[in-house]
Amino acid sequence: MSMNRRQVTAGLAGALAGAVAMPRIARAQGEPIRIGLISSLSGPAQIYGDANRIGAEIAAERINAAGGVKGRKVEIILRDDKAQSDLTVSAYRDLTASGVRFFIAGPISGTVVALAPLFKDTNNVLVAAGPNNLSITHELFNPNVFRLQLTSIPVFEGLGKVVAEKNPDVKDWIGISNDQQANIDLSNIFLNSVKKTLAEKGVTANIHELVLTKQGAGDFRSPIATLASSGATGVLNSLVGSDSLTFYKQAKSFGLDQKVRIFADVSANLASMATIANATPKSVWTPPYWHAPGDPNPISQEVYKAAVVKADTPYPYGFIALAHDAVVAIAEALKTAGADDAKSIIPVIEGQQPMGAVGPIEFRKEDHTYIGTMTFINFGADPSAKDGLKVAEVVRIPSLPYMEPPTPGKPYAIK
Repeated sequence: MSMNRRQVTAGLAGALAGAVAMPRIARAQGEPIRIGLISSLSGPAQIYGDANRIGAEIAAERINAAGGVKGRKVEIILRDDKAQSDLTVSAYRDLTASGVRFFIAGPISGTVVALAPLFKDTNNVLVAAGPNNLSITHELFNPNVFRLQLTSIPVFEGLGKVVAEKNPDVKDWIGISNDQQANIDLSNIFLNSVKKTLAEKGVTANIHELVLTKQGAGDFRSPIATLASSGATGVLNSLVGSDSLTFYKQAKSFGLDQKVRIFADVSANLASMATIANATPKSVWTPPYWHAPGDPNPISQEVYKAAVVKADTPYPYGFIALAHDAVVAIAEALKTAGADDAKSIIPVIEGQQPMGAVGPIEFRKEDHTYIGTMTFINFGADPSAKDGLKVAEVVRIPSLPYMEPPTPGKPYAIK
C-alpha cells in the first residue's frame, strides 16, 4: 500500500506520541531497575549496614531468579554513608544525578531524618529499612517516604504486655538505661505496659525508679549493686551495643542473674549474645524484629537460609529481613503499577500487602509507617546448646493495637 508524505508524517507523529504516552516501564524492558541502597557499609555501624546490604541483595537475587519485574532485572546500587548524615545526603544527590529514583536507607535513624525531607516534591521514592525515630512519619512526614520499621511505642508496649502476661508472678520491676532521652522513653513505655497489664490481671506491680548511667560508661558495678539491692525480680536492660554485653558480664560476676527471674532487653540479638553465652541469663525477652526458625512463612525460611550463608552466622540480624522486604515493596509496586513514576508507585505501596520475610508488607496510609507483625523471643543460656543459647519461646502479635495515632506533619509526644 502506498502512502503520501502527509500520511507518513502523521503516522510518525502518532507513533512518537504513543511512545511518549507509554509508561516508561513498558519502554525500557531491557533496562535494569536500579535501587540505591544508602547505609553504613563501613565504620562503627557497619554491622547494621552490612545487614541491609545482605537483605537487599537477597531480595534482588530472588526477584531476578523469578523473572524480574516484567522482565527487568533489579540492580542494587550501593553507597556508604558511614552512618554520617552529610554523607547520606551526598550519596543521595550522587545517585539521583545518575538517574536512580528508588531508594532504601537506614537503619540508623539520624541518617534517614536527614534524607527524608529531600524527597518532597520529587519523582523519587524511599523505603527506609530499620529506623524507628518517631519524626520520620510524624512531623517529617513526606508522601514519597515509607518507613519499614515499627517505632519504639508499639514494640516496647507490646513487649511489656507479653512479658507480664507470661510472668504475672513477677511484679517487682526495675530498669537500667543510659541517660539518652530516647532510651529513657522506651524504658518507661515498657515498664508502664507491664504495670498496666498486671493491673488488668488484678496484680499490683511495684515499679522501681529507673537506674541511669552514662552511655559508654564501661563500669556498671554501682548500678548493678542498685539493681541487686532493689529486690526486683524483673529487670529491663535498655543499654545497647557493647554497653549491654559488658553489663551482662559484670552482672554475672555479681550474681545478679541468680536474684532476677526475668530480664527484658531492648536490643539483644542472638549473634552478639552468643559471644557471651556463659554470662547470658537463663530467661531474656527481646524483640528481634525477625526470627525465622519455626516461622511457617516460606519466604522467611528462604531468606533465612540465604542470610545464614551470606552473613556467616546462624543468627542473622533482623535488618536483613527489613531491607529484603523494602526491595520487595518497591518491586511489587512496579509490577502492579505498570509505570515507574512516583505518582503511580506511591498509591500502590499504600494499598498493597505483598508477602515478605517478616510477613505481609503493609503501611498505614495516613503516615506511611509499617504496621506489620511484632515478634518477641524468650531465650537464655543453655550449656547443652551448640552456641550456648536456646530460644525457648516465640510470640508474634499484630502491631496495630499498640501503635501511636498518625499525626502526619505534626510531632507526636510520648505520654
